[in-house]
Amino acid sequence: MPFLHELSNIGCLIMLPQEIIGKKRDGKKLTSEEIEEFVRGIDDWSVSDGQIAALTMAMLINGTDTDEMIGFINAIVDTGMVLDWSAADLDGPVVGLCAMPGVGDKLEILSAPIMAACGAYAPMMCERMLYHTGGSLDKLESIRGFTSRPSLSRFRKTLRNAGCAFMSPTDQIIPADSRIQGIRDVTATVNSVPMLIMSMMAKKIASGLKTLAVDIKSGSGAFTETIEAARNCAEKIKEAGKAFEIETAFTYSDMDRIIGSNIGNALEIQESWSYLTCSPKQRDAELHEEVVRLCSASLLQNGLASTAEEAKEKIETALSSGSAAEHFGKMLCEQGVSPGFTENPAPYLPTAQIIRPVYPDREGYVEGMNLRWIGLAVIQMGGGHLYLEQKIDYAAGYTNMCKPGMYVSPRIPLAFVHANDAETADRAAVHLKGAVRISEQPA
Repeated sequence: MPFLHELSNIGCLIMLPQEIIGKKRDGKKLTSEEIEEFVRGIDDWSVSDGQIAALTMAMLINGTDTDEMIGFINAIVDTGMVLDWSAADLDGPVVGLCAMPGVGDKLEILSAPIMAACGAYAPMMCERMLYHTGGSLDKLESIRGFTSRPSLSRFRKTLRNAGCAFMSPTDQIIPADSRIQGIRDVTATVNSVPMLIMSMMAKKIASGLKTLAVDIKSGSGAFTETIEAARNCAEKIKEAGKAFEIETAFTYSDMDRIIGSNIGNALEIQESWSYLTCSPKQRDAELHEEVVRLCSASLLQNGLASTAEEAKEKIETALSSGSAAEHFGKMLCEQGVSPGFTENPAPYLPTAQIIRPVYPDREGYVEGMNLRWIGLAVIQMGGGHLYLEQKIDYAAGYTNMCKPGMYVSPRIPLAFVHANDAETADRAAVHLKGAVRISEQPA
């Protein structure tokens, strides 16, 4: 039987993309060698978009265990370089921050400059649109002039001067991740938690981080819809962190309601700037609580505060002194935005042609809402990707969103819709009314 033995050995060496896809399609576990071969093909384009879509669908349907998840993280990181901050002459710790995706979430955009104002350095390699949830980079790219793909020297300079810097994967840093994420966004495979973790951890490892504070959301506007699923997600991130010697800390947020009041790329930037510059009495209380939780976890994790009370005091000072807004403004200027943004952001953000209130069909109290449905409505308005090449309408979305417990009526709106034509605005109003539940009694 030596001939058959030789064929068997040869078969082990043949790792065609179709064979790897077929193995996962049949519910079998992929080896590290198969994962490395497939990701290498993603990087050198010998694997097609269709093959990436097929494998990610098979991974979504049949599951991805911890070994496979870590294998993919390793392989994706190996397609590029890993940043090293040891010789950067920074006078504070380099910290990792991540907010798992959620509809209307501004947490990464707000936390990075606040941490910078507290003496840390936050290199933010972030996501773009993740189906119904939106991504931090799409929101920042709604600002005229902002570049999310700076050179590495410019990224380092921005971090040194502003204390925070944002960028997407590049041809030099985890290039395979860009292809995978773009395809997942339009092929209904975003809601795989292991694949979300793979992408997030690859970005953080490539960013050269040793600590990571993660906010995990649960509810209809997140990919982990229950608190149990959110805690399972945290355990998987913790396992991945241990494998790559990254210390992790976790906070949790409710995504069955909008945190803040705006949904949509430019609209969320408007709200973020208002939060950084307004008085304490004007801040949205729930949004502020969310920001304090994540920033406190990172301050404690990195030795910048010894107690939760001290951490909160530092965050309040960073905001009230204007230092957080100053760091945010410096970051924008370093990444291509005119300094005039900090004086008046309006000229640098797109505005919808139509802005109108959306009234409910009957009066009552907001009992709850389906945030996933609302996020999908924003995509249909043009605020996200229906296909890879689609140009985003950065002005689309909703403002002054209602919250559970609020009284609404045919004279008190659920929100204001922002759209660039009447038909889109009408359709968005119908979607919003269908997504909000109203009861006769206060919730």
